[in-house]
Amino acid sequence: MANSKKTCLAADIGGTNIYMGLVDEGGHILARHGFSTDSSRGPDLVMAEVIRHLKELAAEAPRGRPPRGLAIGVPGWINQSEGILLKAPNMSGWVNVPVARIMSRALDMPVFLENDCNLYALGEWHGGAGRGLKHLLVLTLGTGVGGSLIIDEKLWYGAFASAVEIGHLRVESRGAPCGCGGRGCLETIASATGMARLGREWLKKKKDTLYRGSPDRLTPKVMYDLARRGDPMSLAVFRRAGEALGLVLAGVFNLLGLEGVVIGGGAAGAFEFIRPRLWEVMAQGIVVADPARLKLVRGELGEDAPLAGAPALIRALTS
Repeated sequence: MANSKKTCLAADIGGTNIYMGLVDEGGHILARHGFSTDSSRGPDLVMAEVIRHLKELAAEAPRGRPPRGLAIGVPGWINQSEGILLKAPNMSGWVNVPVARIMSRALDMPVFLENDCNLYALGEWHGGAGRGLKHLLVLTLGTGVGGSLIIDEKLWYGAFASAVEIGHLRVESRGAPCGCGGRGCLETIASATGMARLGREWLKKKKDTLYRGSPDRLTPKVMYDLARRGDPMSLAVFRRAGEALGLVLAGVFNLLGLEGVVIGGGAAGAFEFIRPRLWEVMAQGIVVADPARLKLVRGELGEDAPLAGAPALIRALTS
């Protein structure tokens, strides 16, 4: 895909929402579709709906510029060479799903499977908040906590093509159960679902809060709006999420000597309340560099980042 006039398809399958797009070589989104995941329906029904939308997007391609392939991001562990989603911790029943084969047969084009956070990272690195950095960590705070590493200007896969599961680093020895089967993982505190859980625990204890709604309707977005009004529950939840992230990130920076971290995903909307405690804890723990030289920023592209990263992934895997 060296020609800037070429196009590709992109799909980002998340635990909550699915976003799809027709994208040109420069990462510009020409058309987009999206819908709620409802992963409990199972992979067959969800992927059938994804295929229908992707066919509609392909039909919208400019004349003479049909999509040359599909890059698809999935939230979990993958076998990239065979295009298989091995397990999605936050999507029950999504185990050993041959995503690439199913999509390729339906769409009659090459399909490239990637961890969703890696696809997000490529978008932010090429055209968003990570521009210009050679050594970068990207986090997504969504249904879970995703992680992606770019080292020496390349995605880092480790030995098994599915690495940087930073959301499953343990931060509490006796913490809450996690979708991976462990307890006290980072994402039980710093993901959107983790923050909502902390908020519900606060409500159960009948502690002071401005929130008057049902516990099951509590989300980071609701807490963000409350935090702007000084709500003690919301501020405490975001502070705790920031502290957990800071502890983990200090260790990662010390281990790898990175230049910066970009934080995105739905729960990153509360970044202004998460960042102060995150920075404080991280800066205290870093010993390999002057913290003032490190970049800690919110992602710029939002839900468009994985779609914008699609052409970069296809280039990398076909060059």
